[in-house]
Amino acid sequence: MASRICCSDGHSAKGIPIHEAAVALSEGRKVGVCEKCGKELLYRIDHLYANDPRGTQDSFVVTQAVRLGTRLAHGEHYDSFLLVLREMKTGREQVLPTFWARGQGSPQWGGQFPPLLSLDEWKTLFRQLDAKFEALEERIRVRAYELYEQRGKQHGHALDDWLQAKGESFRQRALAAAA
Repeated sequence: MASRICCSDGHSAKGIPIHEAAVALSEGRKVGVCEKCGKELLYRIDHLYANDPRGTQDSFVVTQAVRLGTRLAHGEHYDSFLLVLREMKTGREQVLPTFWARGQGSPQWGGQFPPLLSLDEWKTLFRQLDAKFEALEERIRVRAYELYEQRGKQHGHALDDWLQAKGESFRQRALAAAA
C-alpha cells in the first residue's frame, strides 16, 4: 500500500511524514494546506490487491485516525492506530489497523494489516467492548452544539465544531486515564 500526503488535485506535499498525518488526524487537526493551490491536504492510500486479476488500483482517503497508544516492547517504540478509510470511488468505509515502530538507533518503519472488518462492524465491536462509546458520542454531539451556539449559531462550521468537541473529549479521557 502506497501512502502519500496530497491535496484533492493530487499535488504532493513534501516534508509531512505519514506518521505525523496520522497523529494530526487522531487529534482532530488538519494534516496541512497545499502550498500550490491552498486546498486541504489529505492522507491517501493507494492499493493494488495482489489477487485481483483485473489489476485495478483502489484509492482511499484516511478520514479519521484513532491512536491506540504508544508502548515499548523489546527496545522498540510502537505507535498503533486504527485508520478509517473511505474508498474514493464508492465512498465505502473500512478500518485499517496500522502501526509505526522505531528501534534503538534504527529508522522509523511501519506496517499495515488487511482491513478485516467494515466500519459498521468495528463500531459494533467498540460498542460491545466499551459501553461508554455511545455516551462519549453524545457528549461530543452536545459539546459541538454548544460551540455552534457560542459562535452565534453561524452555519458552515459543523465539522470544525465536531472536531474541536471530539478533541476536547479525547484530551479529557487521556487526562482521566493518566490520573
